[in-house]
Order: sequence, then C-alpha cells, then structure tokens
Amino acid sequence: MLRKPLCLVIALTITLVIALGSVSTPRPASASSGDTLLVTAVPAASVVGTAVAGYLLYKNRYAQPADARGRLGYRGPGEFFIGGFLGAAFVPDTHWTYKARGINSAARSMQIDPGVTGGIKVGYFFDSIPVLGIQGEGSIGNHPQPAQSVRLNPPIAGATRGRVNSQTLLAWTMAFHILGRYGFLPDQEVPFGRLQPYVGIGPGLVMLYADADSAKNFSLEVLGGLRYMFTKNLGGFLEYKFSKQWDVELESQQLFYGNTGITAQKATFDFDRHQVVVGLAYHF
Repeated sequence: MLRKPLCLVIALTITLVIALGSVSTPRPASASSGDTLLVTAVPAASVVGTAVAGYLLYKNRYAQPADARGRLGYRGPGEFFIGGFLGAAFVPDTHWTYKARGINSAARSMQIDPGVTGGIKVGYFFDSIPVLGIQGEGSIGNHPQPAQSVRLNPPIAGATRGRVNSQTLLAWTMAFHILGRYGFLPDQEVPFGRLQPYVGIGPGLVMLYADADSAKNFSLEVLGGLRYMFTKNLGGFLEYKFSKQWDVELESQQLFYGNTGITAQKATFDFDRHQVVVGLAYHF
C-alpha cells in the first residue's frame, strides 16, 4: 500500500512539474495584439491545476477518517493517476493565406514535416462514477517546415508562385479533458478491468512558436486510447490525439514572390495536429 510520505512526494512532484511548465516556456516573439488574456491564462491554469491536484491528494489521504458510507481515505487503484508519454505528431498539408500589397493570397498545400511530441498528464476518475473522469495535460512538440515553392491564388503583383524559407514550428499545449472509459478483463487485483479503452474531449490552449514570431490560440482537443493495467498501480497506454485550431495568425512570416524581393508579413491558417503516443501512468 502507498504510505503518506509517498503521497506527499507525489504531490510535491506534480506541483514542481506544473510550476516549471508555466515558467520555462520559450519567450514569445512578437505576436498579434490581444494576447495578454491568453498569456495570463497559462500561469492561472497552472495554479488551478496545482490546487486541484493537492485537493485530490488531500481527500484521498490514508489518515482521512471513514466517510458516511464507512469507506476509508484510500478508495482503491485507478482513481488518481499521473503519467508521461512520448510519440510522433503529424500536420497535414494546409492552406496559408498571406497578406501582401493589400491582397490576401492563399498558398496552397503548405507542407509541414512530422515531429516528436511528449508530455505529462494528471487525472482523476470519480469514485462514485468510475467510468467518468477528468484530466489535465501539458505537452510540447516540434514540426520542421521545409523551404518550398507554393502556388498563389490570387497572384500577387502578377506572380503565381512564391517561395518560403525553412523554419521550425514549436507547439506547446495545455489541455483539459473529460474522460470516459470502460473496463474489460476484471480480476481481484484490478476489479474495474485490466484492459480499459477510453475517450476524451475538451478545450486546450496552444502556443505556436515560429522562428520569428508566435501565436496563441484556444483549440479543440479530442483523444482516444487503450490502457492496460500491468499491476493495480502501473498501467501502459497507447493513445491517439487530435488538436484543431482555427485562424492562427503569425505576423512576421516571409513569402518571396516575383523578382522584387518584396515579402509578405502576416500569415493566417488553420492548424490541425494528429499525434500517436505511448506512455506509462501510475494509479493510486
């Protein structure tokens, strides 16, 4: 069984990880106006997440007296969990709209290469409704964008083709999910079931860093996965994630067209990410 000192260590670890995540992100380059609220939301969400984690640990401490139904502080495996994951992220080809000379021109089929993603998650499944839970998650992933030639529609200054330089896009995400799960293969050690398919949906805050600027946007986050409990406390999972952002704006992007050397500054696009990750989680 877990002991009270171990609960304290876990609580302090969660607090440290969330705090580091809120202060160690790269300094944003110049971004569009109106970002102040979003930037403020990041440390605020970190504080709220830390408070929730501490409260859940407090409510499930072993020294807690029995509740009205006679249950002791420890509710059994699978309620509270903390885990980490690592995997690959993919961004499908998309259209970027550049603004130059007062013209909004779409650069068709902009290519962004696959990248690596990883992060941590902290969650809780309700004791009275074990199929339902909540989860907070933080992750970071990189996406190289190669130099490429693009088709412009409509043309800019008569140019139907343009060229963009290479850069790396770094996506930092904080997400909140409502989870639903079901248990298969129950036994005495894991009464809920060792094999647990699950789904989740919720909002996210994504900070997208380019080489010269950054954008901050809310997103829709959807996931589905399969967890297997090796023991009552240790589980492994395979997970697919989808993230959708609309009308992302980067204001210091370069698009070369014609022979004039003139470049566009503002780019607008939708940013979809598909992630496939594997990870381990500790349940208690």
